[in-house]
Amino acid sequence: MTDPVFALEPDIPRNVRVARWLLFRLLNGLRGGSLTLREGAQTFHFGDASAALHAEVQVLAPGVYWRILTGGSLAAAEAWMDGEWETTHLTPLLELIARNSQILGKLEKGFRLLGKPVERLRHWMRRNSRAQARENIAAHYDLGNTFYAHFLDEHLLYSSALFSGEEQDLTAAQQAKMARLCDQLALTANDHLLEIGTGWGAMAEYAARHYGCRVTTTTLSQEQYHWATARIARAGLQDRVEVLLCDYRDLTGVYDKLVSVEMIEAVGQRYLPTFFRTCQARLRPGGRMAIQAITIQDQRYRDYSKSVDFIQRYIFPGGFLPSITAMNELMTRHTDFVVRNLFDMGPDYARTLAHWRQRFVHAWQEIEQLGFDERFRRMWLYYLGYCEAGFNARTISVVQLTAERV
Repeated sequence: MTDPVFALEPDIPRNVRVARWLLFRLLNGLRGGSLTLREGAQTFHFGDASAALHAEVQVLAPGVYWRILTGGSLAAAEAWMDGEWETTHLTPLLELIARNSQILGKLEKGFRLLGKPVERLRHWMRRNSRAQARENIAAHYDLGNTFYAHFLDEHLLYSSALFSGEEQDLTAAQQAKMARLCDQLALTANDHLLEIGTGWGAMAEYAARHYGCRVTTTTLSQEQYHWATARIARAGLQDRVEVLLCDYRDLTGVYDKLVSVEMIEAVGQRYLPTFFRTCQARLRPGGRMAIQAITIQDQRYRDYSKSVDFIQRYIFPGGFLPSITAMNELMTRHTDFVVRNLFDMGPDYARTLAHWRQRFVHAWQEIEQLGFDERFRRMWLYYLGYCEAGFNARTISVVQLTAERV
């Protein structure tokens, strides 16, 4: 292969040529898949061409090499959003990179260090104090109910479904997810269920309708609060379901059961002990808690906790993924919860995200009419593909954790 430092046009700045050479050296270490990179009339191949996982990338702005070398994976995402590189294989590309963590690690620990203090400071300023938590939630969930309705299932569930077969549709799989959580709680008509994180009210409606229990559910999103309140009224369940616009830390009372579906990711590392202590305080002795949580690999938890990734920067300000070990240790240290069941459903989330991504692409013309631009479209395609790739590569997962207060 021609040395890429000298293959570029001579008017390309030397720092870009050197960055390109260094990045190509990293890409030469690709395993478990292959990458074809095109730049003008030149084509370069990396990895194992016999592997099933393959992606192609077209470089449109040579300066992207320096941008990625000095900014790491976050800069690569920003360059995609800015249209500096293109691919029709975004999810496979991100999965290939996720499966080659040694390459990503070298990139993040190199010149990327120059930008880390700034990103860490920005993320720290978004920590989930009571005031900041409301802003963080609004930044994502208050994009508009109509926006989310374009790509979620008919019940507006923005969390992993649970599939039982290849032919099962998304709506049925979402129902199966809720049914399993309720079964884990052993819900009865005599229970008063607390839900932390209302979403658009699907879980509260499902529990009240199918199990006959009372439900108190809380959210920080104004958009979700109004939608869920109207939803419960339309269902005629006002006598069983109360929707609150309230920080979980300000809840009062004691409940029989507690459920929280993918809300813990919005808590933030600093407030995880507070979250579990609050769950304990709100449950009666012997009460059960079921949490659905996106988790980071235990082995990656320490490095992840010291960095800021694309999701934290652009999608969920203040967000943080716990690991399974971290949750267990926090419950042991700060509560009297005992874990009764742990159920992994990572592959189901990859499949859920594929549904959302396809629906998002199909509905883009309607979404664009809501006032969102091309950079937003590329940002959300990257977000959905980034998450799908992570679940496929198993660098992240999602679990249903059932615990009992003893």
